[in-house]
Amino acid sequence: MKTAITILAILFLVGGLLAYQASKEDSDTSSSQDQTTDQSQQQTQAQINKENCVSDECLQVDNLEYPAGELPANVQESLVKALDDEYKAYATYDAVISKLGKIRPFSMIIRAEEQHISSLKALFDKYGLDIPGNSYIDSVSIANTKAENCSVGVAAEIANADLYRNELLPTVSEYPDIISVFTNLMNASQDNHLPAFQKCAS
Repeated sequence: MKTAITILAILFLVGGLLAYQASKEDSDTSSSQDQTTDQSQQQTQAQINKENCVSDECLQVDNLEYPAGELPANVQESLVKALDDEYKAYATYDAVISKLGKIRPFSMIIRAEEQHISSLKALFDKYGLDIPGNSYIDSVSIANTKAENCSVGVAAEIANADLYRNELLPTVSEYPDIISVFTNLMNASQDNHLPAFQKCAS
């Protein structure tokens, strides 16, 4: 009888140990999954912050020695002109939203303008250039209606694409990284923003 009780006690103890070990493994697995999820979320948030960086402390390009090199004066001037034009567009669309509310396409295009500014600031950062501030904030005049402001947007996006195509891109022909950014911004203006404003203005 005592032997049977002893055997049952041993089996009970072993069963308890196995259950504890299984529970611990499940807990470790859950913890590992939580850590992986947290890391993924942190990486995603970092990428979002980088893509939407619009402050003067814009994030640097990864794995690159700073500054990358000294740019000629005319190339520096082209970067300043590009940023100035994007600043003006951002300030204009921001003023429209402040007056008329978060209406489309302004509420969508202003997010794109933030990314345009971020892309240009990354180039300033890459080449060790001082980033000028946006002098257009709270200083642009806007129309009273959505359609009128969309017409202003049409003219602005046409002028923006022409600026890149006819003036800025030829100046930076020896700098593939700057060409890539300028080309992307030009295409965004003429292929995405312009049609949206044309539809809104009609």
